[in-house]
Amino acid sequence: MNNLNFTENNETFTFKIDLNLGILYAIILDVALVQEEEKARMNQTSQNNDLVTKELQIETTLKDISVFSVITSVCVDEDNIYYSDCSGTFCQTPLKQNKKEITIENSKTYNSHTNWITELRKRKAEDLILTSSEGKVIATDPETEKTVKEFVGYQGEVFGTLDYKNRIYFFGTAKEILCWDFETAKLIASIKTEDEGYCGTLDEESGMIFVGTESGSVLVLDPESNEITKSFQAHDSEIIEIVSKDGVVYIGTGTDGRIKGFDSHNYQKISDFMEDSVQGARTLKVKWNYLFSSGTTDKKLKIWDLETTQLLYTINCQSVSHSFAINKNYIYATVENKIVLINLENVVKTTKRHSSANNFLSFFKNPKFSDFEIFGVPVHKFLIKLRCRKEPKEIKAILENNFKREEACQFLKWVYGKNFYSPSLVTAVQKIANSFGIQDLKSRSLQSDLIRAYKDENSKDFSLLAKDTDDDDEDDEYEEIKVHKFILLAKCGLFRDFFENTQPKNNQVKDYSGKSIESVEHFIKYLYFNDLILSGDDDPQLISEELEDAVDYYQLSKNCNLPYCLKKIKNNSGLNSSTSLNSLF
Repeated sequence: MNNLNFTENNETFTFKIDLNLGILYAIILDVALVQEEEKARMNQTSQNNDLVTKELQIETTLKDISVFSVITSVCVDEDNIYYSDCSGTFCQTPLKQNKKEITIENSKTYNSHTNWITELRKRKAEDLILTSSEGKVIATDPETEKTVKEFVGYQGEVFGTLDYKNRIYFFGTAKEILCWDFETAKLIASIKTEDEGYCGTLDEESGMIFVGTESGSVLVLDPESNEITKSFQAHDSEIIEIVSKDGVVYIGTGTDGRIKGFDSHNYQKISDFMEDSVQGARTLKVKWNYLFSSGTTDKKLKIWDLETTQLLYTINCQSVSHSFAINKNYIYATVENKIVLINLENVVKTTKRHSSANNFLSFFKNPKFSDFEIFGVPVHKFLIKLRCRKEPKEIKAILENNFKREEACQFLKWVYGKNFYSPSLVTAVQKIANSFGIQDLKSRSLQSDLIRAYKDENSKDFSLLAKDTDDDDEDDEYEEIKVHKFILLAKCGLFRDFFENTQPKNNQVKDYSGKSIESVEHFIKYLYFNDLILSGDDDPQLISEELEDAVDYYQLSKNCNLPYCLKKIKNNSGLNSSTSLNSLF
């Protein structure tokens, strides 16, 4: 038996771990910090950024997760934890997660390889689990528990894989990058390199794949031609992890102990995260507005602010964490033959994922509900008119006569709510914005334009008919609530399904939710404000009760913040637009 000790308030907690039985204990660690401590850390200089977190608190212990040796990789979805070990085995453990606890059920074990599994991840398109090892990658269907594809022929150890459309790329110890057709499992291209390409990431802004190499250089691979178009030196030693977000490529540490961010268009360094140990970043992930890293020599997990490069939190894992995954408000980190869970609920702000832009960007270039085209790209008249404050035909003429298609598409992404962090992209998009009298991109947020649209009754082109639940069913007792049709389309799956199958008469539809007129009006206002704003005459109890099932009924994004707004109403008996979200997070 091995002892695992933690100290809290001068008391030591000891957990017995039987390694011989192959039992893994998952421990939930709470790293919540008070607001004053966070502010104090944010004010420190970069020389003092090796910040010490508050003592970690053990909330509960999960037992009976099967494992046979050191866990090498982990991934998590809504229903399962998947993790692999150095014997070639991976496991699937169902889980149920709520606010207070995580419970697990019986695990399944798969013997997919004979050697160390270097990477395990889920391919979402087919709902398959991919495992990488010496010379091959295997795709397993966890539903049928069968191997459905094998990619064999890599002359070395596969360290990582990357999806691009219907293709998959291999990176590892061989001096080549292999590109396969995922459906047929046939090799499309073998791209020779001077160095071993250990890892790769697809930058969505530039459309390029960035490959980290053994020598510390980064290769820029064009996935359309499968050719290396550029290389630049990022570190003085091997790069074992590389990720990207919003036009910035973040590259794991070399012997200089730094994580560096590079502009994905001009390859200039634009950010620098100072590690407190050499070769510190073994695994990197970007989520919300944070960079997460796990350490090699210092045995720590770290959370950085992407914009300020400030080190916000450190978590001492006592041993090397080979891999970690983030799902909902938890980090799942591998530590030897354990998985520890770090609770992020009171630590990071996740408001980025609740942005209304997330809904609108999925409609960019989507022809299903579009009513206009610019450079042949399907767009929506309502949104481009709202953002540019000109008629759609005039906007089209300005873009097509003065700019290239690629430049116009970047600007249109901004129209649909995309935020740009790459300096070169900001400059390029701002140049186009100047043509529409937009002086500063940051000063013209999508949210502010949506609020302006809500107040403009004359531009609303659709009506939702609502009635109080205690009225009879006569048509003349329905009250008309004006709204923009695009808002209903972009925000509510219920109305997307309706508009796809039905052409409503007179641009109006009845609301059959059974909610009061007052609650429906507040719901419509929420779609614009991304917030619930009550006045002194409103009934907080009624609204909170009636909108409790609105996420499911109207089919809102599961990541929307409406449940949080409702919770705030119950706690404070009302919200206002200036304090609700800020006080919540």
